[in-house]
Amino acid sequence: MVTGRVLEEPSVAQPVGFAVVGVGLVGPTHARFITEAKGAELKVICDLREDRGRPLAEKYGAEWVADYREVMKRPDIQVVNICLPTALHLDVATAAAEAGKHVIVEKPIELNLERASKLIATCRRNGVKLATIFNRRFVHGTRRAHDAVQNGEMGKLVVADMFFKSWRTQEYYTESGWRGTWGKEGGASLINQGVHGVDLMTWIAGPIKRVQGYARHLRHDIEADDTTIAVCEYESGALGVIESTTSVYPRQPDRIELNGEKGTIIIEDYQITRWQLDGVEQGEPTPEELALPGADRGTSVGHFLQIQDMVHAIQEQRDPVIQGEDALRSLAVIQAIYESERAGQPVEVRQMVTAG
Repeated sequence: MVTGRVLEEPSVAQPVGFAVVGVGLVGPTHARFITEAKGAELKVICDLREDRGRPLAEKYGAEWVADYREVMKRPDIQVVNICLPTALHLDVATAAAEAGKHVIVEKPIELNLERASKLIATCRRNGVKLATIFNRRFVHGTRRAHDAVQNGEMGKLVVADMFFKSWRTQEYYTESGWRGTWGKEGGASLINQGVHGVDLMTWIAGPIKRVQGYARHLRHDIEADDTTIAVCEYESGALGVIESTTSVYPRQPDRIELNGEKGTIIIEDYQITRWQLDGVEQGEPTPEELALPGADRGTSVGHFLQIQDMVHAIQEQRDPVIQGEDALRSLAVIQAIYESERAGQPVEVRQMVTAG
């Protein structure tokens, strides 16, 4: 179970100092859970905009700075949480690693496999830990589905589908200056919103071997995709569909469907809505899990647990539960789908890894 270690009590040690770089959308979530993680201490909020950074820093008793390079000079900071536009991850992570800081980076890890691999190699070379945020793995519904597949409770997997039909306004793209562009986001709907679902499918259903993808912008004036659909073949022989949109109004529940020889599991917004496995108990989250910070907000508990896990990893001198290398699997699938759209034919996922 992916949260097995992070639910343990951390050992007694000096507090681990954290800095959050970038507080546009998800940065405040990181800041909150750092203050709630045992053994963690929020030292710095870094954001170019004072009107955004200073109030958040004051809320949590931290210091605001505008320049991320100042963060790297601080001896009281051991971990840097990077919550910036995708194309900035590599530069900031490199600065952190070369300063001896551990790194937590938001999804997607970078624009493409080449840049992601450089980021991972830089952290390894400098001996610092690297965690990538995939908070959906930590919700009870997705963990239980993962266990059912991996433990053979479903028998051989036949079909594994994900449907992430969400909505974003045109302003979401135009006001950011980077979303929806190939050069600054590496795509749009699939790499930003859909990456969570692709990660879950590679984690739950196993490696994806081949994809045939269609990626279009049907409702927004952007370079990249707001509507992407792909048929995929898993290494196990199972088939499936990947759908990711920001063009469907109103937003529909994120949905995962798993069909095996012995039954079916359906998950909507990370809660199991259909458990059809004869003789196999579905199970429920424990009271301890339900009491964790963020559990009342569904997937937010994953942010808390990954931050808490980084504290444990430092204290126990081990790697985080979800490392940088884990992010390469979903990124390879996403790049293969985009390449399939460009080429107009199926693409082997392994081909993207080799090219990257």
